[in-house]
Amino acid sequence: MSGYRAAGWASGPAAAVALLVLCLAVYLPGIMAIPPIDRDEARFAQASRQMFEAAALPPHERRDDFHDGGWAVPKVQDRPRLNKPPLIYWLQAASAWLLTAGDPLKDHIGMYRIPSVLGAIAAVMLTWRLARRMVDPRPAWLAAALLAVAPVVVIDAHQARADQVLLATVLATQACLWRIWKQTACLSPPRTCTRWAMAFWLCLGAAVLAKGPIGPMIAALTILVLCIARRQWAWTAALRPLPGVLILAAVIFPWVAMVAGNVGWANYLSIIYDETIGRGVSTREGHWGPPGYHTLLLAVLFWPGSLLTARALARAWRLARATNNVRSASPEPASPRIPAIQTRLASFARSRFAGRDAEVFCLAWIIPSWIVFELLNTKLPHYTLPMYPPIAILTARAILAHRESGPGATFSAADRLGFVAWWMIGLAISAATTAAIVVLAFIPQDSEPGRTPILAAITLSLATLAAVWRIRPTTKPQVAPRRLVVMVLAWVAVSGLFMTFLAPRLLPGSLTPQLTAILPEDATDGELASEYHEDSLIFATRGRSLRLNRPEIKPWLDAATSHPRLAIVRAKDPPFFYLDEAAEWAIATPYRLVGTVRRPFTTPWAVITRDSHPGTPHHLLPASPILNPNHGPEPAR
Repeated sequence: MSGYRAAGWASGPAAAVALLVLCLAVYLPGIMAIPPIDRDEARFAQASRQMFEAAALPPHERRDDFHDGGWAVPKVQDRPRLNKPPLIYWLQAASAWLLTAGDPLKDHIGMYRIPSVLGAIAAVMLTWRLARRMVDPRPAWLAAALLAVAPVVVIDAHQARADQVLLATVLATQACLWRIWKQTACLSPPRTCTRWAMAFWLCLGAAVLAKGPIGPMIAALTILVLCIARRQWAWTAALRPLPGVLILAAVIFPWVAMVAGNVGWANYLSIIYDETIGRGVSTREGHWGPPGYHTLLLAVLFWPGSLLTARALARAWRLARATNNVRSASPEPASPRIPAIQTRLASFARSRFAGRDAEVFCLAWIIPSWIVFELLNTKLPHYTLPMYPPIAILTARAILAHRESGPGATFSAADRLGFVAWWMIGLAISAATTAAIVVLAFIPQDSEPGRTPILAAITLSLATLAAVWRIRPTTKPQVAPRRLVVMVLAWVAVSGLFMTFLAPRLLPGSLTPQLTAILPEDATDGELASEYHEDSLIFATRGRSLRLNRPEIKPWLDAATSHPRLAIVRAKDPPFFYLDEAAEWAIATPYRLVGTVRRPFTTPWAVITRDSHPGTPHHLLPASPILNPNHGPEPAR
């Protein structure tokens, strides 16, 4: 009890404020400046925008093909997007509505990321609250902090996608499941927990609306493993399955019925099959990985929390088995005359192995679902994100347990090897960020920021790299937490630098703002086509950009229309460009160059239109150099 009082700082309001400040420090940098990072984010945001527009625009400004889905069927341009449930679209549309005061024309990609930021913060706070009920307040706070700064969470919180909302809803579901299991299967006598059962089903319904079957799969596998591990099945009646299924149906079915009525039951069931069974048995969108993919990435995606994670999982396995051995060695009495013996044995198990139920529950949460994701053919790094909270809890507990080792304790050879690998990952991340910022300072860009922030960023990144270099691996368990604190602070600085200076300019979608900056103001009111097939361009042009291949663009540009047509194409190769006498790519007649954009070491992109005087002889038109190999792109003519 005295240890609990000494750790009171970790369970009070100050601890909550510290976690909130930590979350804001890693989630807010770059949230408004980074363009849509990948195709998924742009599709999520565009579908949410069109849902917002369907409700906010006057009827005469709506497009039937864009806005006929309303709040039920999310659409990207004229295509329904039904491979993800609607909760994230509702949240993003509501966020943009509130932040723009109901004006869709004032929205911004950062507004659609707010639900992800709030979901990440909610997940951190829920991890802290859940861990406080499982373990001591100190490892509970440390677990929440490690989850907050994990790269997989930080990067995903900067994207307008469903994964952080899924993480928060799965955590809420598992927290309810922990209370039910703890009160009915681990206490004598068991307690009633009807309200927790109702909360469990409501949270499970929210998880389904966030990302389909992931939440129910994790909950079902956790329940199954808990029943097998403890050889107890009767406690599942406390989940109230019959009313629970009715609650789940009441949450999910109205939206499913609306969508199926819109696109047809057969079509919708085919989409569900394709997104569940289909992703498991075949690779989708090139997202393949071998078994072990997620395990190998864990060391990087959970860094710096991955310190001692392998040791923590092994330790949890030993403690969970020890608990089961004691309980299995204490059989139920054959006669009701000796309830006192049963009570004494249960009391001994709880006192001798206090808190070991946490290890059993966390392993039941992690292992089966992790195996499922490793066996799926389609893999992405964030698929295992819902298992990171229990990993954080077990890791934090193991780190603090090592800290309390005796003064002569040392790491084993395997632990030292893991410590070196952990330190090298941190060093590589810091060195790569520092090198990228230094290189960025000397590469000319179309939108070069002021030198003062760049020089400040270089100074901070060099200082961070020096700090990480000084924190060498150690053989003493007592020193490990201090090393971890330094690495957490270093990662906060590195992530802030990356999101502020590098991500807006080096990620795949960073070319889109430069392209849209040279488009005429009325480009989206006229007609625009592009062979630059980034979904971020669809979002940047409010869905007005057509996606065409290069052979399709020429007849499209040549067609007579009442509005000028613009096309975004690679600034080389026929039929729009030719090599002149100086071996420079020049615009071919009858087309006219509007502007060019390029990133370092990449092919430039050009915005072109059809010249208003297509009958002018070629020799009377001046050549328009696009790319001089020695001097980079010329200014737009």
